[in-house]
Amino acid sequence: MRFSPGLLALLLSAGIAFAQNTPDFRGAYFNRLDQRKTGGFTLADLQRISAKEFKRIDDNKDGGLSLEEYTFGIPSERQDAIDFFTARFQRSDYNGDGKVDFTEDQAYCVDLVTEADTNKDGIVSRDEFMAEVSK
Repeated sequence: MRFSPGLLALLLSAGIAFAQNTPDFRGAYFNRLDQRKTGGFTLADLQRISAKEFKRIDDNKDGGLSLEEYTFGIPSERQDAIDFFTARFQRSDYNGDGKVDFTEDQAYCVDLVTEADTNKDGIVSRDEFMAEVSK
């Protein structure tokens, strides 16, 4: 199986293993976002990390991500990962053109933090993140 270099880097950097008995990767992805190990992440943290990931997974360097770039290389047995990235793509494609550009990606970060940060302290905790991405 061939993996997209960008997506593989994203998933591996989040500490995601592809074994079928691997727990839901959302917790590992939260750990990737909580780089300072403070128990949460801010909007600035998410936007910085997402910007790096966007650049990495834009394999054809056209400034926009297709659903295929979002999901390319995820093994079919990892339906949880496919579903997560498909849902994120759909929520990020604000203009409905079938691509997510950098502005849309950064706007998604704002929306995610706004929705997830239920206590409005500017930090998305693990519990807040898990509740939001499980919707």
